[in-house]
Amino acid sequence: MQTYKERTGSNGKHQRSLSFCNYDEFRRRDLASTTGETEFRQRRPLIGGEPSTSDEANSNVISELSPMNDVNESINYGNQINSQSGSSVDTEKNAVCSELNSLLLDQENKSVVSAGPMVKGHRRSFSLRQRFEVGYEFIVSEFEHARVVAEKTVFHASETVWKVCHFNHLPNWMQDNEYLHWGHRPPLPSLWACAKSIFRIHTETGNIWTHGIGALIFLGLLIYEFATISANKTATDRLMLAIYFSGIILCLLFSTLFHTFSCYASPRVIKIFSKLDYCGISLQIIGSMIPALYYGFYENMSMFKIYISFGVVLCILSIIVSMWDKFGEPQYRSLRAIVFLTFGLSNVIPGVHWYIILDSHLIAAFSLFIAQGLLYVIGALLYANRIPERLLPGKCDYVFQSHQIFHVLVVLAALVHLNGINSMANYHMEVKMHAAAASSTTAAPIVVN
Repeated sequence: MQTYKERTGSNGKHQRSLSFCNYDEFRRRDLASTTGETEFRQRRPLIGGEPSTSDEANSNVISELSPMNDVNESINYGNQINSQSGSSVDTEKNAVCSELNSLLLDQENKSVVSAGPMVKGHRRSFSLRQRFEVGYEFIVSEFEHARVVAEKTVFHASETVWKVCHFNHLPNWMQDNEYLHWGHRPPLPSLWACAKSIFRIHTETGNIWTHGIGALIFLGLLIYEFATISANKTATDRLMLAIYFSGIILCLLFSTLFHTFSCYASPRVIKIFSKLDYCGISLQIIGSMIPALYYGFYENMSMFKIYISFGVVLCILSIIVSMWDKFGEPQYRSLRAIVFLTFGLSNVIPGVHWYIILDSHLIAAFSLFIAQGLLYVIGALLYANRIPERLLPGKCDYVFQSHQIFHVLVVLAALVHLNGINSMANYHMEVKMHAAAASSTTAAPIVVN
C-alpha cells in the first residue's frame, strides 16, 4: 500500500507528492500536517452517524459524486495556468491528480454497480462519501496553490525579464505612434517595474529623460534664483518667479511621470497620468503668461488684470477638455495640438499691445519672448505631424522622434522665457532705483553758506 510521502527537492524546499490507495491514511497525514490541527477540526464535517436504509439515501450518496466535473475543470485550469507561466509549477501534481481522478472514478463505478437497497449496519457508502470529500478538497486546495504559484511566477518573471516588442504586439490602448516600429515596452504588471524601466533602452527613454533632466535643471535654478535674488526686488517679484517655476516644474514632472508609467498594464491608470501630463502643459502656459504680462504692463495694471483673467479662463477650459477620456487617444493628437497652441497663441494679442507701448530698453526682452514662442510652435507642429518619423518610419524608434524633439524645444523655450522675465524684472528694478535716487536728491535740503 502506497502512502503519503514527503521529501526535500534539489532546491532545498519542502515538496510534497501523493500516491495512495488508502484515503484514511491520507486524511490523517496530509490534512493534519498541511492545514494544522485546528483548521482540520474546523473543516466541513464528514458524514457519519446512523446508516440509512432507504433507496433515496443510497441515490443521494451516488449523486454526491457529481462534483467530479469540477475536479476535471480544476485539473484543466491548473494545466492552463502552468502553460501560461512558461514553466511547470509542480510536474508531479499532474500525475497525482490523474491517479486520484482515476481512483475516484473507479470507486464511483463500483458504487453505481453495487447501488441498491442498503442493509442496516452497512456503512460502505458513507465511507466512500467520506473518502471522496477528502480527495475532492485535496484537489481544490492543490490547484488553488498551483494557481497562486503560477500567478506569482508570471508576475515576477514579467517584472524582471521583459523585452521590447514591435508596435503590432502592443494592446490597442498602448498603440500611439505607428511610425515607431520596434523598441516598445510591453504592458508591465506593477508601477515599480515601470519605474525601473527608465534605465532600459526603449521608445520612451528619450521622452522620460529629456523632461526628467529638465525638471531637475529648473529645480536647481529655482534654488539658485532665490538664494541670489537681489534685496531690491519686491515680494511681488519673488511671487512672479515662484509662479513661473511652479508651472514649468509641474509640467516637466507630470510629463516625466506619464512617460514613465505609460506602459503600466492598466488603461485606467495610464489615463490618469496622461491627464496629469495635459494639465501640466496648461499650468506651464499660464505660469509663463502671468509674469510676462505683469512686467509687460507694469505701468498699466488694469490691462494686466484683463489679459490675465482671459488667460485663466482659457487655462480652465483646456484643463476641462483634458479631463475627457478620449482626449489622450492617438486619433485626437491634432486636437491636443490645436487646444494647446490656441491657448499659447492667445498671448499674441497682449503681445502686440505690449509692443505698441514698449519701452525701447525692453526690445531685447521682447525678442526673447518671440523666440520662445517660435520654439513652442515648432515643437507642437512637429509633434502633431509626427515628423521626422513619418518620413523615416522605423528609423527613429529610439532617438530623434518628434516627441523627443518637442520635449527638448519645450525645455529650451522655458529657459529663454526665464531669461526674458529676469531681463524685464531687472530693468524695472533699475528704473525704480534711479527714480528713488532722483527723488532723494531733489528732496535733499539746500545748504546756504
